[in-house]
Amino acid sequence: MYWIKEMQSAIGFIEDRLTEELNIEDIANSANSLSANFQRIFSIVTGMTVGDYIRSRRLSLAGNEFVKSDVKVLDIALKYGYETAESFTKAFTRFHGVTPSVAKHRESVLKNFSPLSINIDVRGGFTMRRKLIPNVPEIPYNGNNAAFFITLLEATLRSLGEDCDKALLTALSGEGNRFCWTDGLWVFGNEVTESINETPFENENRVLSAIGWQAKYITVHRSKDGKFMNTDAEQIRRDFVSAIDKGFPVLIRYIEHADCDLNVFFGYEDDGQKIIGYNYNKDYEAGASPPSDVIVPVTWDNWENNLSGYILLQRKEGAASERNTALSAFRFISDHARNTAGIRGKKIGFAAWESFLHHLEHDDFSTLVQRASDAPVVDGIAHSVEHRFLIYCDALCQIDARKKPLPYYHLLAERFPEWKDALETAIQALNECASYGGYLWSQGFTFDEAGFEKFRSHEARKILADAGREAMNKDILAVEQFEKILGLG
Repeated sequence: MYWIKEMQSAIGFIEDRLTEELNIEDIANSANSLSANFQRIFSIVTGMTVGDYIRSRRLSLAGNEFVKSDVKVLDIALKYGYETAESFTKAFTRFHGVTPSVAKHRESVLKNFSPLSINIDVRGGFTMRRKLIPNVPEIPYNGNNAAFFITLLEATLRSLGEDCDKALLTALSGEGNRFCWTDGLWVFGNEVTESINETPFENENRVLSAIGWQAKYITVHRSKDGKFMNTDAEQIRRDFVSAIDKGFPVLIRYIEHADCDLNVFFGYEDDGQKIIGYNYNKDYEAGASPPSDVIVPVTWDNWENNLSGYILLQRKEGAASERNTALSAFRFISDHARNTAGIRGKKIGFAAWESFLHHLEHDDFSTLVQRASDAPVVDGIAHSVEHRFLIYCDALCQIDARKKPLPYYHLLAERFPEWKDALETAIQALNECASYGGYLWSQGFTFDEAGFEKFRSHEARKILADAGREAMNKDILAVEQFEKILGLG
């Protein structure tokens, strides 16, 4: 099956260079193949020549760019490899069925030719079926789960041919402007997406709806002894097989997790008896962040027994207007920041900031041992400086994520001049707030005996807390700017 990956690699090579000069030798080399052999396999697999694919993709992109901008026909022609406006116009008209000028002034519906994705459907043997969506991008995971749902969603949508703006997705989800903290319990999970969902899949639904995707959200309910209550294993398998047969990867949530409670499945074997995806939690325990080399797809048996829920993508429809989408994002950020009730025992927003900083400055670490491996374990929690240090690091990862949606806010400032002053103030404040995410390291707190001993010190932690209060004030200032745009202040 190596040729599947090589063909998809070649398609990726082409996609990255559609506005550059492309020759068949370089494309074939990207697939580790000879030119003649590559062209033959490409035609067999896709039903078109390499040249036809490149031409269709360029004209599709050119049409979209031309009608949505003020660029001249000649500039678009040169950008997409045509030497004259006349040759581009002829090719444009043959492809789209209208001339560029008609498309521009009549808002014609142009053809959209998306990037190809190569699926494999193998049947035979003892009635075995295997299917794989091979173009889901590799998703390296470094242990920071603060915005991991966005990473998985971006990969999923890219596999469907969408050009995703990660900053937009992060802003819409609220992941770039949230803070969760479990007051005094020292448990992991403040980072995970579920910690800001008041209802199941609330965050995921908000993002997908905003960008125009219809989806079905399934929460798997079980009795105390683990038996399915609202579904069964066969129905779950049918759901996954049906989605993957349609070319839709399935976003899932685990019952139990180490650092990561999410995943995306994009293949199956034996009619769904086995499932294929990446394994971010392989051989790791809670709190132990895996390295980024977990990007080789693996196959699971009995996989449905560890699901707490999943998302079935169904179809893409019209998204909300850019203005309304942005206002909805600002409203969520404000509501989250001002929430004093919390979510399932977790403090969120400014209340989480206050609790976090209070514990950081005032908790007594003097009786704790250094390493978690040497500490007494009570209710699954190691009473050690190392364990608490990791909990604080999880919190700081959330703060560091403040910088992720900033490119989107910059874009909004250009699109909506009436918001510009407020957004520029918010951007500067969030950028300064995000720097607190790395402040721990700049003060010499490290993952070793010396770093843990320093973290034990009340004086050293007070320095961190004081800097944290400055960061919180920047966060407050940014939220006030979003509320100003909303007309709330």
